[in-house]
Amino acid sequence: MDPMLLLVLMSCAFDEAQRYCRDVYTDLVTLRDRAEMEELFALEDFTSTESAWIGLKYTSQQQWQWALADQDFYKEGETEYRNWGPGEPTNTPGEYCSVMDDQGNLRDTTCQNNEQKYILVNELKSWREAQSYCRQFHTDLVSVRNPDENLQIQKLIPAEVSYIGLYWDAFGWSDGDTSSFRNWDPNQPDGSGECVAQQLQDLRLWDDQTCSSPKPFFCYEIAVFKQVLRLELGSNQNLNDPDVKATILQEIQQSLISQGMSESASLQWRQQPDGNIFQEKAES
Repeated sequence: MDPMLLLVLMSCAFDEAQRYCRDVYTDLVTLRDRAEMEELFALEDFTSTESAWIGLKYTSQQQWQWALADQDFYKEGETEYRNWGPGEPTNTPGEYCSVMDDQGNLRDTTCQNNEQKYILVNELKSWREAQSYCRQFHTDLVSVRNPDENLQIQKLIPAEVSYIGLYWDAFGWSDGDTSSFRNWDPNQPDGSGECVAQQLQDLRLWDDQTCSSPKPFFCYEIAVFKQVLRLELGSNQNLNDPDVKATILQEIQQSLISQGMSESASLQWRQQPDGNIFQEKAES
């Protein structure tokens, strides 16, 4: 079920915004692709709002991941494929992007322009500029998913190195989503803050800012449907025994799944005022 996006116009620090979204809705918004970005901007005209918090925040769990976030693009295990060269990645501070050399080996490098670095469209660009170009005119910077693709891409490289779509990232989504989609301004993140704001004017890119800055924020909500079922059971057992209740609930769940209920749906007993689930039926 698609989540509903909402803009909350009261200004809060990031942590306050996160608590509000979790208490009232589901969480701060997670953006997984450009289509969800378009859905966010379709909420209203943001002429009077400069920026707003989204659910992305700096974490200590740094990792290498592919810029192309669409999980349908990858088979099992392909998002983890890396053909690092000897001694790579060095994880040197500032080397948060990657290149492939004409031997098919990957190495980490800076994300800024370098005279020896260029992309296959034969225009010198930084990694972020290359990413923006690929997203505008194609799909994204290349993801190297397996050895066969590694060899195919290697054959296309006419010089020493070319940028690919692998980057080092220490930002994570508030709801724990693993989406690697990022929409940074070319000069961001610049270390000015640990929380991420969606710019709502001009190019509508992302900026890392101080978490204590008061801003509006985007939440999302997933609709939850509840249904109450009443049961009448005949048994010589103590139906309020925890093991018996658990067994009955499991059997009911399997029966409902076989009739089309989602496996992700949860069932729980509703307690009576006396704390029990079942009550003896009075004989008429």
